[in-house]
Amino acid sequence: MQPAMVLPELAALWKEDADYYRQSKMVMDEYQVEEFENNIHYAMEYHLPIRFRLHKEGNSQELHGYCVYIHPFTKELRIQKKDSSFEKIQFNEIIGVIVED
Repeated sequence: MQPAMVLPELAALWKEDADYYRQSKMVMDEYQVEEFENNIHYAMEYHLPIRFRLHKEGNSQELHGYCVYIHPFTKELRIQKKDSSFEKIQFNEIIGVIVED
């Protein structure tokens, strides 16, 4: 059996279709940024879990865990997930922060 070949026209249509469903990142004002920062610092101080809504590669994702470190210059956050693994995210990827009790 030979592998299937995809016509270039069909590949271009698939790419256009994928691009159609990508979302543009919303622009946040300074008050939203300040609210996110305050919520993250509050959760860090009282060791509360946080639910982050992120904008990565045109898609919206959720991340649950504890913020254990914020780099002061790069604004990179280190998140400890429930399975004890770590994930690094950039502050500018965040589009939502919910502190869970």
